[in-house]
Amino acid sequence: MKNIVKVIFIIIITSNTFLTVNAQEIENNSQNKTSFFNKNIEYQAKAQFSIGGASPIGIPAEIRKIESYNPTLQLGIGLNATKWFYDNRKFGIRIGLNVEGRGMKTQAKVKNYYTQIEDDTGAQTKGYFTGHVITEMDNAYISMPILFIWNTSERWNLYGGFYFSTLIDKSFSGYIYEGTFREGSPIGEPTTFENTAKGLYDFSNYLSPFQFGSQVGAEFKLKNNFSLFLDITMAHKQVFKKDFEAISFKMYNIYGNAGFAYTF
Repeated sequence: MKNIVKVIFIIIITSNTFLTVNAQEIENNSQNKTSFFNKNIEYQAKAQFSIGGASPIGIPAEIRKIESYNPTLQLGIGLNATKWFYDNRKFGIRIGLNVEGRGMKTQAKVKNYYTQIEDDTGAQTKGYFTGHVITEMDNAYISMPILFIWNTSERWNLYGGFYFSTLIDKSFSGYIYEGTFREGSPIGEPTTFENTAKGLYDFSNYLSPFQFGSQVGAEFKLKNNFSLFLDITMAHKQVFKKDFEAISFKMYNIYGNAGFAYTF
């Protein structure tokens, strides 16, 4: 009987010690996790305007002249969380969530420009056009940048990394005018557009729903937790879906972004 009591007593003591140690470890882990998400963390709210457009890399031979370019009003807002790796806050990583506009309006003079137009009945025709082209793009994306931050001085941060975007609003349309459209090939049956005649096109449904690319920039800290930033984003994926053929060259979102941020 005494031996059984001793065994029960030892089990109780051992269990109590184990539970105490285990509870302490859980508490320490919880404190460590809490510390990780609270220590050396900065949160930012930001607003920006952007200038750029969907552009080929290099000017294709079909585009003979850019006659006008209007970046239109492209605004964006977002939130950032920056985790600094050390107490000196020299290096860190930033993750953000942004809603941003991507648009433009251009007018170009082209020769043997492959495209697709619609007539009054909605029937689509592909062919080669020589004349003038108006393009209007007005898209919106939700983007998540993942950036590495380098605090170079008391006021300056440099950053660079990647971003991933999802298309949430889309419009890519325009028209051809004052020129000749040849159906099927550069020597096909000609259709002349004169005076107010236009050949309309709308490629909105062919836009790729997903984008990714690179981002680099700099941030200047002002007083009262405000800062100014300037960066460049360049897509590595073309704006249209892979099987899109109504434009013979690939186009990529390339933008300069400027704005201000408030650090909490």
